[in-house]
Amino acid sequence: MDQLKALREKIIAAMKATELRETEAWQDLSALSSNTYVDTIETFDDEVRIDGDRFEGPLIWHVTLHYGQHASEDELVISDSFPGSFEGQLEDEVPVIERIMAEVSSFYE
Repeated sequence: MDQLKALREKIIAAMKATELRETEAWQDLSALSSNTYVDTIETFDDEVRIDGDRFEGPLIWHVTLHYGQHASEDELVISDSFPGSFEGQLEDEVPVIERIMAEVSSFYE
């Protein structure tokens, strides 16, 4: 495995290990419904861009949005996807995620 591929995989692993509830993305996603659930985060190893000790990459949020009373006839459940991105820096070859974002403006259109 070449070094760049291995480094990209380490960056993706660090991004997926980040506590989502402490990110900018979670603030945007949780505002979409009374109970937002992240089903998966789709990442693209080959699209992670590394420039010196900085990196960034795209992702897609797959979420389930719940409205109304849970487990009742009034509950509405919607699945949706939103683009996003992440960025950070390498500290002694260890990826440190600084921001994870979700672009949710399409929800309001």
